[in-house]
Order: sequence, then C-alpha cells, then structure tokens
Amino acid sequence: MLNLQRLSIFSAILALYALTGCRGDDELLVPSTEQPTLAAGSSFYLLNEGNMGSNKATLDFYDGTLGIYRHNIFPEQNPTVSLELGDVGNDLAVYGTRLYALLNVSGLVEVMDARTARHIGTISIPNCRYICFHEGKAYVTSYAGPVQPNDPTSRRGIVARIDTATLQVEATCEVGYQPEQMARLGHTLYVANSGGYRPPSYDRTISVIDIAAFSVTKTIDVAPNLHIVKAHGEKLYVSSRGNYSDTPSDIYIVNPQTATVEERLGIEADVFCFIGEELLTLRGGQTGKAILRYNPATRTTSDFITDGTLSDIQMPYGLAYDEATQRIYITDARDYVSPGRVMCYDATGKRLWEAQAGDIPAHFAFVANTTLSDGNKPNGGEKTYGLQRIFAYKPAPGQFVNLLPEYTLGDDAAAMCAKVFQAIGEGRTGLVTLGGAGGYLVAGFGRRVENIAGEYDIEVLGNAFENASEPGIVSVMRDDNSNGLPDDTWYELAGSEQAEAIRDFTLTYIRPADDHTPESNGMPWCADAQYIAWHDGNGKHGYLAQNIYHRQPYYPSWVADEQLQFTFTLLPDHAYQSGETWLQPAFAWGYADNLPNGTDGCRFNIDWAVDKDGNHVHLSGIDFIRIHTAVFRQMEAVGEASTEVSGVRALHQTP
Repeated sequence: MLNLQRLSIFSAILALYALTGCRGDDELLVPSTEQPTLAAGSSFYLLNEGNMGSNKATLDFYDGTLGIYRHNIFPEQNPTVSLELGDVGNDLAVYGTRLYALLNVSGLVEVMDARTARHIGTISIPNCRYICFHEGKAYVTSYAGPVQPNDPTSRRGIVARIDTATLQVEATCEVGYQPEQMARLGHTLYVANSGGYRPPSYDRTISVIDIAAFSVTKTIDVAPNLHIVKAHGEKLYVSSRGNYSDTPSDIYIVNPQTATVEERLGIEADVFCFIGEELLTLRGGQTGKAILRYNPATRTTSDFITDGTLSDIQMPYGLAYDEATQRIYITDARDYVSPGRVMCYDATGKRLWEAQAGDIPAHFAFVANTTLSDGNKPNGGEKTYGLQRIFAYKPAPGQFVNLLPEYTLGDDAAAMCAKVFQAIGEGRTGLVTLGGAGGYLVAGFGRRVENIAGEYDIEVLGNAFENASEPGIVSVMRDDNSNGLPDDTWYELAGSEQAEAIRDFTLTYIRPADDHTPESNGMPWCADAQYIAWHDGNGKHGYLAQNIYHRQPYYPSWVADEQLQFTFTLLPDHAYQSGETWLQPAFAWGYADNLPNGTDGCRFNIDWAVDKDGNHVHLSGIDFIRIHTAVFRQMEAVGEASTEVSGVRALHQTP
C-alpha cells in the first residue's frame, strides 16, 4: 500500500530506489519457517507488503487443518522461478483455482496455483493496485505510470481487463487519478479514485464502469483521496483518507442508484470489513490506533478488542473476517522495517493466537482447508469444497447395491442418504455405487460453484482404470428460486458422446418375488440367471443376473416399491469381449467414473451444460449436482456396468 501519510518512513529508501528493479537474483529472503500448535481454522494466504524499494514482499500460509503458520513460502514452493516475490505486495485474491498477488512497484500480477502457491504466470501492469473478478475476467486498477509521489502532472489511472484463461490484458478503461480498490454490484464496477500523487488536489470521485461496454458511464463525487470501497447490500461503503489538513479520514455510505452520498459515519479508518451487518474498522497512523465495531442500527461504535491486547499492537495495519469460522484476523506492521505479526481473534474480541509474519503484513486470501502439499498427493489431492448435503440416493439394482454404502435392517431413504454423505460428503473419498443403468444420486454444494471461463469447475472421482470404464452422466442445477432445494431445471454436462446419446430412455426393474427360485442355467459364474427382470420403453426385456461373487440382494432393500423406473440419457455401449476378457474402453471426455482419478478426465466444465433439447446454455454458476449411470451393459461374470462415485469437489465457489 502506498499511503502518502507514511511516506516519510520510506523516504531514504525511495531516494536509492531504481524503478527498473523488479525481481533480482540475489538471495534477500530467509527460508520459510513454521510456527505450530495454533488453533485450527480456515486456511489462508497472507501477503506481506515489504518496504518500498527493498524487493521484499513475501507470502505466508496458515494451514488451518494442522494449525501451522508458515512464513515466506514462495521461494520454497518455486525454487526454479525466483527467490523474491517482488516489490510491495498490494493486494491478494483467490479466484477459481488460482491465487493472484499484485506487486505494485514491480508492476506485476503474480499468478499461482491456489492449492500449492506454485507459479503459473505473470501479468505486466504498471503500478498495479487492486484486483476483482467477474465471469472469467480479472479487473486490475493501475496508476498507469511509475511511482512518482507529489507529481501534479501524473496521468489518469486505468482499469485493465484480463482474460483469466490466457492471462492476457484484453482492454483498458481510463478512470480517475490514482485509482485504488473496486467493488462490483451486478454488472457494474465502482472504482475509488485517490489522486494520491496530486496533493493537495486529490481526486474525490468514484468512476462507474459498465462491465459489458467496459466504459465509464458516470462519476460520483464523494470526498478527497478515496481508498477502500466495498459493496454491502445495495449500498457502497467507501473510505476517504482525507487531505491531511482540514478534511479528516472518514467512511461514507453511497447510494449508487442516485449517485449521492447518503451518510458520513465520522469514523477514521485505514481499512474496514463487515461482520454480518456490523462494520469493523481499523486505524493506525498519526491520529492513534483504534479497532472499532460500528452498529448501523444504533449508529454507535465500541471497541472490538475486549481482552486488553490492543495495547501490545504497535501499528494496526491489516484486517480480515473469515465468515466460515467467524474469526477476525488483524496484522501489526510494528515499525514497518521489522517483521510484523498476525493475530487471530474470536467474534467477542478475544485473541486466540498470534504468529510472526513478514515485513508489513497486510492482505489475506482464504482458501478453505487447502494445504500446500495437496498438489503432491495422488489424484490431485485438492482440498476444496465438498458436498454439503445428499438430497436423493436411488441406485438401480446392481451387484454392489446394499454394500456401498451398506444397508442395515431398518434403514430408510434418509438413513441411506446419510450414509452416502458419510462416504463422500465434505470432501471425503469413500465409495458409493449408483447401481445399473439409470441409478442416481442428487447432492448440493452449500455454496454456489462459480463457472470460471477456461477452467474446470467440478471434480467427480470414481474407480475407473484402463479398459474398466463405467460412465455416468453429470447434470447440474442452479437454485433459481433460492429455496435451497434441487427443484429447478437440470442441465446435463455434455461429453464426447453427446451426438450418440439417447435422451429420455426408460428402463424398469422388477423386484424378485420372495419365493423366486435361483437358476444358474449351467453357467459357473452365475448364481441366478433370471434374478431381476427388466423392460425398457421400446418393448425389449431381459434379466439382470446375480453372480456368485456378490449374493446379497441387488434390489435396494430400503425401497418399498415393487418396481423401479428410471428415465435418463443413455450412452452407447462400447464394451466388447476379447477371448474371456471384457474390455470397457473409456470415452474421450465428459463422464464420471470414465477415466482414472488424477486426470483431467475426472474434471468438468459448467460451460458444457445443455438443455433438454441438447442446446448449450450458459450458467454463471450451479448449486446442485446429479450423477447417473448412463450405460446399460451386462458382462457375464463381470456383472452389470455401474457408475461408482468416490468423491465430489467443487473447484471454486463464491465466498
């Protein structure tokens, strides 16, 4: 953060600094260190700004699963890339499966894998400040020129639009002078302009950008030297640093519909965030330190920290709220040249733990329960967002039904859904069978899975291996009526066999009679050749055989109906017999339990969605997933083809 109020601290450094310096080859940073025995919580990255001109921004990682805080991880995770992250870390954010760090003076956006912090690429944007995202694009504010404080001739700033798939700058939009943070409401960006290089003639406007047209439609006059802007409900909360003379720092509430300031809160704040409807503000600097709660209902403030630990915070600097755990994180920049601290507080303002960070710790990015070692684990190992609820589990008859998961006498549909959840819910990797053709499960993610352009959005693990594919079709649903139930429209994710698929195929299975007598028909592998009768909607009929290897009931024991009927999309059957061996080659892409875990064949893109007529539709995100066995295949002793699911993960979600 380039705060002119603090420039005196860096003046000696600025005098020596060469603007051409970005990332050097000299080893300036110490190896990463671990600080164990911290209370578990959500994992996060913390970007330490580092002193301007020292090329000393660093990245820390808090492993919320193990309760370990690791300092300066970038060189260790990227030994062949660079020993330094860059000069002045100004913003940090996760979007999709990627982590974006803005290095202000270096003029770089460092793009990393959010699971491992490993380098993916860089984007060159001069004097870049803050980043936000929308529908596969990244938007970055830039001063559009070198670091030149007190330059009345400085040009207007820009917002750069970046394609997150290619990491290329597509276009730029000119805004006000020295733009800082942005907020998005719908399809509109609101950019806080500071004019920080032009004192005393600070900018005092918000630039309003229509995202589709990528142009400024109007400006909103607020106050001098704007900094932080956040959308909350239908309003904008924007902080002003003031002019350091007769206009103090404050927070303003702006109505974007009327383009007017509705209220001035009378709170000096360097940064702020929301805890539900309350505002949490932090102030360091020349006017004294304060960390306050603001209650909008009563319009009153109170001290956030209740255990007396504010006194040992030398310079409050960074602030973040983790909604998942209701914990608040505060950083202490101390004297700006010594390693700072990060502290964790509970919602009542009591400190839970603290750890040493880097120089000027400031910017947080939460990543659920990711651990840095995940990228080295089999099958990718991403600890991202798992299923939060199983709404329906209705397997078709099959040789693993009543075993995966195991049925216990007295279990009903709800009990079986609970067992499915215990197997594959919340990121677990058990094993659940969907039975024969048509069998399915329906589940919800709890939070919307975003459709990130150019990236996979969902992973479905199975137990496929070479020439042992049992493909299932994945369908998705958006909670359009916002009732939290999967009762809107399903869209299939079309795979490579879309042209050959048969839609609305109907298959009915009939429960064996209690007095049914098994008959092997002389086949040594067979326990009952006429075990479960079936017929389809085209007049064909036959039997699902029971083999000698699995003799438990194949018909779901918790289902009271004497018949099970499924209407589903059927894929072609490409299995064949070579001698006595059945070969089940995989389809090219787009199906569950089709290709081995750990490959892109297990990952799905929401952009593959099609409607009931097979037409592609665009979904910005989804909330529910349905997986069904999509091949009707019986292979003698091998048994029926049945899709198995060993895990489901969303690869990125809304906060």
